[in-house]
Amino acid sequence: MSEPITTFSKLLDPITVDEFFTDYYDQKALHIPGTPGKAAGIFSWDAFNDLLQRTAIWSDRSFKLALDGTTLTAGQYCEATVNRDGMRVMRPVPEKVVEYLGQGASIVLDLVETLSPGLRAASEAIQMATGCRVSCNVYCSQQAHQAFPSHFDTMDVFAIHIEGKKTWRIYEGRFDGPLERPGFNQTSFPPDYHDKAKGNLAMEVELNPGDLLYFPKGMYHDALSSTDNCLHLSFGTTETTGLDFMRWFTDGLDQAPLFRKSMPPHDDVAAHNKHIEALRENLMEILQQTDAASQFREEQRSRAFAMLSSVAVPDALSHYRVRGRGVRVVRRGSEWRITAPEGNCNMPADADGVVEWMLARDHFERRELAAQFSDVNEQTILDILQTLSSVGVLEAL
Repeated sequence: MSEPITTFSKLLDPITVDEFFTDYYDQKALHIPGTPGKAAGIFSWDAFNDLLQRTAIWSDRSFKLALDGTTLTAGQYCEATVNRDGMRVMRPVPEKVVEYLGQGASIVLDLVETLSPGLRAASEAIQMATGCRVSCNVYCSQQAHQAFPSHFDTMDVFAIHIEGKKTWRIYEGRFDGPLERPGFNQTSFPPDYHDKAKGNLAMEVELNPGDLLYFPKGMYHDALSSTDNCLHLSFGTTETTGLDFMRWFTDGLDQAPLFRKSMPPHDDVAAHNKHIEALRENLMEILQQTDAASQFREEQRSRAFAMLSSVAVPDALSHYRVRGRGVRVVRRGSEWRITAPEGNCNMPADADGVVEWMLARDHFERRELAAQFSDVNEQTILDILQTLSSVGVLEAL
């Protein structure tokens, strides 16, 4: 049985993490050939079928069918029923799904990032490296039937191929600053707009099991399977924007009396302008008086790693993120020095095994560390955690 892909470096191998973020991230597409074993460490055809059997979790919002460039409506393959929460939903009908599959339809399963150990491990590896919220969709396509026309996505995409063969085309065109809102996403524009905006072909590559294809948000692309039952995963990273900051900030303005005050009548122009100016000045005062930047950094971190929140019996989970970028390790005789984002620290030689175990991961749970080094004094472990956290090597989540 293949081991899950637990670190971002393993996902990118043989490309290094530093090379990826320096030369490719948010800049251009990257194809990394892999092996079937790499794919098996993340997902498989059997795992896909296992998800399909979990009929109670799917609805038209998470289980979709697309045929020759068109996404089917819920009424074409679903029926109304009641879900586990007692809410009415449209649930896929197996017989109808099979009928459309026979016509060449593709299955899309949305938001599966936590539904298996391999998916969860790969999602967390990307999450730890990018500091972004990660989602994952599964795509099962049929030969010579294109599920979607040329389009752009609102998130960076890490496509990992699992089964069969699929040809991807990446174009020179890129939509600037896409968002999941009207006017800034794929569905806001007609097909002829996309045909012109995608530009010339920049890359064409056939993906095989274990291959990875990365491309930034907004970059036009399309794909076509060359075999039946072609399976790939699409991991997407959602970055925090200035709009997210403004929404978060304005949610707290109900604490400011002036912002709770009624606006002057719209036809009293002078009074209206004066009030707007007072609001602007009050807004600047609040921004200057509060530590909005550090507070929002905590909010952003909380959003990015919310997927790690879970229930564990009998103890609550305590997670640490290993911040690999900007961390360097240099040995000096019997000791070694860690050069970290927030300063240097020397670790004693007897900490070698513990620290090396930590640095070989993107993140770990406190109980994993304790189980791995049950023979090491608990205070020693605590001292190492505190030292590495103080210089930015570790981040408690």
